[in-house]
Amino acid sequence: MRERIAMSFSETLKLIQFRAAYNLPVHAGIETGIFARHDLSVETAYTPGSLYISQALKEGRFDIGHTGADDVIAAVETDDSSDLFLFMGLHSGLFSLVGSPDFASIDSLFGKTIGVDAKTSGFALVVENLLHSRGFSRQDYHLIEIGGWEHRYLALLEGKIAATLLTEPFVENALGAGCHLLARDADMIPVYQGTCGATTRRWAQQHPDRLIRYIRAYVEATQWCFKRQNRPVCLNILARHNGIDGPVAEKTLAALLDPEHGLYPKAALNTPGINAALEVRAAMGYLRRPIPPVEKYIDLAYHRKALAISE
Repeated sequence: MRERIAMSFSETLKLIQFRAAYNLPVHAGIETGIFARHDLSVETAYTPGSLYISQALKEGRFDIGHTGADDVIAAVETDDSSDLFLFMGLHSGLFSLVGSPDFASIDSLFGKTIGVDAKTSGFALVVENLLHSRGFSRQDYHLIEIGGWEHRYLALLEGKIAATLLTEPFVENALGAGCHLLARDADMIPVYQGTCGATTRRWAQQHPDRLIRYIRAYVEATQWCFKRQNRPVCLNILARHNGIDGPVAEKTLAALLDPEHGLYPKAALNTPGINAALEVRAAMGYLRRPIPPVEKYIDLAYHRKALAISE
C-alpha cells in the first residue's frame, strides 16, 4: 500500500522505436490508458535507423529502445563502453524479403543492390546468410545502407534498390505496387529473435521499478490486442498510425496476431533465437568463435519480476 501511494503520479519513460505496425501494443497501451494505470507516461519517437537507437540509448537521450537483437549484440561487441542489454522480446522477425517489380526471384538479385538498415548488424545478416546459402558470394551483390523500414520501402518503390527486407504494413503496400515476395522470415531463418526491448544496464539499475512496470504494462497491452473484441480498435489504431485500412489493415493485423509467427503474447526473450543471431553473425565473419553465451547480452530478472516468474 505504501508503494502504491508513493507512485500515485505518472513517471515519464522515453521510448525510441522503428516506424512499423508491430508498435501496435505501444499505441494501444497509451491510448487505452494501460501504461497510465501502471503510473507511466510513455513518450515515443521514431528512429532513422538501428545505429541511431544504440547511440541514443548510450547517451541517455532515450530510456528504452525497441530494436533488433543483433543490433544490441553488435553494439556490445564493437563498443567496449556499451552497456546495452535486452530485457524482453517483441517478435521473431515479422519481416520479408521483397523484390522490386523487375526482380521476381532471389536468383535475379545476382549483381544487384539490396537496401539495408546497417551493413554489419541487424536483419541484413539474415539476408546475407540466405544469399550465401543460395550460392552467392560477397562479390555477387551490393548492400547499401538506407535506414529504417519506411526509408527502404520508398527506395524500393523508387527503383533505387532491387530488394530489401520489409515489415508490415510496408510488405502489403509493396506487393500492391507490383513488387514481389521473395522469402518470409521463417523461410530465411526458422529460429530467430527479431525486435526486442533494450536499454542500458546503468539506466535499468537506476530505475528498476520503472522498467518492471513498463514490461508489465507492455505485456498487458499486447494481450489486450489479442482479444477478439478489441479487433476494431486495433484496426483503427493501425489506420491512424500506419496509414492503412481495408484488406491491408486486416492482413497486417492477422500477421501481428499470428500465434506462430506474430507478436509474443508475454514478451519473453527467445533465447534460442538470440543464439541463432549469434551463429549468423559468426557465419558472416562478424563474430569470433566460440560464440559468447547468450547471457552476455540479456538480463531476464526484470521480465521475471514483471510477470512474477520464479527462478
